[in-house]
Amino acid sequence: MKELEEKVAAEGKFLPGGILKVDSFINHQIDPLLMQRVGAEIARLFRDNEPKIDKVVTVEASGIAPAMAAALALGVPMVFFKKAKPTTMQRCYQTQVHSATKAKNYDIIVDCNYLKAGERVLLVDDFLANGNATFGVLDLCHQAGAELVGAAFLIEKEFMEGRKRIFAKYPDLRIESLAIVQSNEIGPEDEKFMQIAIDASVENVRNGGGPFGAVIVKDGQLVATGVNRVTANNDPTAHAEVSAIRNACQKLGSFKLDGCVIYTSCEPCPMCLSAIYWSGIQKIYYGNTAIDAKDIDFDDQFIYDEIDRTADVRSIPSICMMRHEAQAAFREWRLKVDKIEY
Repeated sequence: MKELEEKVAAEGKFLPGGILKVDSFINHQIDPLLMQRVGAEIARLFRDNEPKIDKVVTVEASGIAPAMAAALALGVPMVFFKKAKPTTMQRCYQTQVHSATKAKNYDIIVDCNYLKAGERVLLVDDFLANGNATFGVLDLCHQAGAELVGAAFLIEKEFMEGRKRIFAKYPDLRIESLAIVQSNEIGPEDEKFMQIAIDASVENVRNGGGPFGAVIVKDGQLVATGVNRVTANNDPTAHAEVSAIRNACQKLGSFKLDGCVIYTSCEPCPMCLSAIYWSGIQKIYYGNTAIDAKDIDFDDQFIYDEIDRTADVRSIPSICMMRHEAQAAFREWRLKVDKIEY
């Protein structure tokens, strides 16, 4: 929604910790005409939704204005979930949510009379950040036997990956955001290097490689580029990030990439993430998410699942043998006086 995007750009203020302050028109002072148009846009997006929406819900307090406007435009009731249980409330559903902005947990509560089994509800809220509020709403819906059929947000903080977290558990939930913002830590130089990585990924596909590219930068200077050559080189480790790390280490003459930043066209897989940590790279910027990669059949979730398991229950058998003999090298390493630590 262009009007909202322009409003955020003009009046929004980034604070440390990824906080975006929009209290001049949403979170403290409210622009009623803007809220009216926001509600109309949300209604336009979800009016023809199947299944049909019976009710709009939100969490007090900042979500109330846009939720009310959306409910009015849709012609359905609106319920806001409370953060404290009134003494007059008898039966209720209750769950707990963590607020990253306020760094504390809080309860959200709804009277059983206002969230019922079989109801199809739409969540409308001010921000999509880490997704915790949405998970709380989903929990209340599950308790009530209601169905959350969609979620609409005024502003999505893309860099906090709430959408990714939600889709990982609820891939079919429809999410619409009227304005999407990136971290204030992203500048023109970052966009320039990310575009180089993206261009490399596209060119690599045309040259018979995988759809991934990465670049490593130090002190604002491009050090090395890497692309995915797994099938081209018959090398399962030839991922873009690993290739970029190898090239950068060769160029800099070091096995440590302290002070370096990596820009990769896709969120690193478990192998690449490990290599990045081992290399000492200080920051990661990525384009596509792991969920985007899954959509084109690059799914790493099974590896994350395997890492969480103990060795005796992993799908590839792991058998410890000749441990005493194997420790010979460890003993020599321990006694070696001229070893290079890493």
